Amino acid sequence: MTGCPNGCARPYNAEIAFVGKAPGAYNLYLGGSHSGERLNKIYRETVTEEQILEVLAPIIKQYAVERMEDEHFGDFVIRAGIIKETREGKDFHEV
Repeated sequence: MTGCPNGCARPYNAEIAFVGKAPGAYNLYLGGSHSGERLNKIYRETVTEEQILEVLAPIIKQYAVERMEDEHFGDFVIRAGIIKETREGKDFHEV
C-alpha cells in the first residue's frame, strides 16, 4: 500500500497493491508475480478504506479453496480469470 502513484514503492509488481488516488481512496491492482517479473493490472478504481475487505475477501476465499498446490496469489487471479495477465508494459492498461 502506498499513497503515491509514482511507483517508487514498486506497487505495480505486487500480487496485491493499493495505490493512493485521493485521501482514503485507493486503486486496487492484482496479478503481479511473486518473483516481481510481471506487472499487475488495475482491478478496481477508487476503493475506499471501508470497501477494501469487502472487495478482497471473496477473492481471497476463492484462492483458499481453488488454488493449485504452490500457486501464488498473483498467478491464481490470472488463471481464475479475475484479471488479465500483463505480458509486457503496453498491456498494463488493457482491461
